[in-house]
Amino acid sequence: MAFAILLAFSCQRDDLQDKTRPEGEKYHHTLRVGVEEEVRTRAGFDADNSFYWHRGDRIGVLTSAGFREMVLDESFHGQASGVFTGDFTEEIGDYVVYPSGAHTIAGTRLTYVLPATYTYASIEDDANSFNPPMFGTIDEGSATLLHLASFFRIGVTNIPDGGDDMKFVFTADRRITGEFVAELSDETPVLNTDDLDGNAVTVNFSNATPRAAGVFYIPAPLGTYGTITVKIIDGDVLLASRTWTDQTLKRKTPKRGTLAVDYVAEVEGTVYHSLHDALNVADNQVVTLEQDVVLDAPLVLPKDKSAVLDLNGNTISMTSTSSTASYLISVKGGADLTLRNGSIIFAATTPDTQWGGEGQPPYPGYANNTIRNEGVLTLVGMYLENKTQKGGASYVIDNYNGAKLVINEGTTIVQSGGDIAVRMFNGSAGEIDVTINGGTVSGHRAVWIQLASNNASVAPVMKLNVNGGTLTSIDQTYNQAVYSYSYGNDMRNVIINVTGGIFNGDIALTGGSNKTNLETLNISGGTFNGLWGGFYSYGAEDKALDAITVTGGSFPEDPSAYVPAGYVAVETGGRWVVGPVE
Repeated sequence: MAFAILLAFSCQRDDLQDKTRPEGEKYHHTLRVGVEEEVRTRAGFDADNSFYWHRGDRIGVLTSAGFREMVLDESFHGQASGVFTGDFTEEIGDYVVYPSGAHTIAGTRLTYVLPATYTYASIEDDANSFNPPMFGTIDEGSATLLHLASFFRIGVTNIPDGGDDMKFVFTADRRITGEFVAELSDETPVLNTDDLDGNAVTVNFSNATPRAAGVFYIPAPLGTYGTITVKIIDGDVLLASRTWTDQTLKRKTPKRGTLAVDYVAEVEGTVYHSLHDALNVADNQVVTLEQDVVLDAPLVLPKDKSAVLDLNGNTISMTSTSSTASYLISVKGGADLTLRNGSIIFAATTPDTQWGGEGQPPYPGYANNTIRNEGVLTLVGMYLENKTQKGGASYVIDNYNGAKLVINEGTTIVQSGGDIAVRMFNGSAGEIDVTINGGTVSGHRAVWIQLASNNASVAPVMKLNVNGGTLTSIDQTYNQAVYSYSYGNDMRNVIINVTGGIFNGDIALTGGSNKTNLETLNISGGTFNGLWGGFYSYGAEDKALDAITVTGGSFPEDPSAYVPAGYVAVETGGRWVVGPVE
């Protein structure tokens, strides 16, 4: 084998070292080091396996007192040939070993030590220089390193941000750590694996960058490994694992592999393979979704729990095949959930024949909701859809006794199957409060206020506040953007306040059987594009005049009958605009 000696110094070794130095005095040593096959080797860092020295690289040079460490001059970082320097009292001997370690040599017998642990200051691709074991013979201030073995290079993607207790664990079915012997007088000295103990290497590292990529180098002796397994661990949590079989490691030929950390959600640095698990452990914390998720069971936020679910631009979806009531998310009474930055899509598909009357197709059972809300639900930058076909009862958000819902700017709520987008369902003493600050809400009815029981002595508290956004009815027959209906409960505690927004459909009041008392409707702003003037009541006209007050807004018909003193409705361009009297 022909070995190239790279760029020998012009000065000779005898010139570099003073034979008569005072005892105990340290001298500055310099050694130029290259690698066999000149500037290229099949066991390098890059994808094309070209070799280069890295800042902080260390070699061990043999002296009369054993190996002494020398460090790469930083000006040679990134080059295939480099200058190493070191300060020690002994003279440089005949051999150099890379990387520096607890190696020993007796005659021509090199005992090379492969560590069981490493610590990475960074996991970036070119940040760590644990290349394969090499040795060389020193001649006149220069040395060419020859490969004793090779290494495994494992690229890991999607590493979550964590603390300083993260680990890359490499385990083989043959020995890869401890002392290995190479006979330097052989034509090709090598380190070979065996069946003794020492088959695991741990790399300690930290990561503060979400979804980071890292590269890990495991120097290893030559031989055929039946299995090798790689694990990424954060504290006590296994993040990912992969096993390879029948891997033969040859001199100068590294084995390369990849591993992706596949996790669904993260809660303050801890990752979870299940969104259900992440939501269950969150306690006043943010759950960040890391990928699209198709659920096979609903998400439930239990009573008195609080969480923010940041979808991070991803989508949660589920298709229910049950013939009974179903939902994708349930917010229990006393729970508080904020949804932001993503999409949630639900559909129920299995027919329930008990709900299909004569001449009607069977349809999924009552009721199939994207979200069932009994607690506090806040939406920010969300897209919510229910694709369940109209026929049964299906709602994007179904609010029950005690529920509060806040819809903010950037949110879209769509009932694309033809039923109701947002329902307020209450027949008892619990208050339901829905506030729409922005976004769009569309369905057969955008909002349905439903007093659920036939007990006329009960007047449930139902409050709808519309401050912005767009409410659209896709039903062109009745065209009700908001519909208030009672099965018999008294409606005196239903209050609708409109300060802004666009209504593509009317506000229809006092539907159903109990018209003794009417809802209260206060309109001080907004644009109304309904078929029937923007708002109306099925109750008695004199009661409607007392229950409805208009002090602002734009209407397709004259609302003057509902405009109080101090305000006026003025026709402008075929529309009526209400404002204070000037």
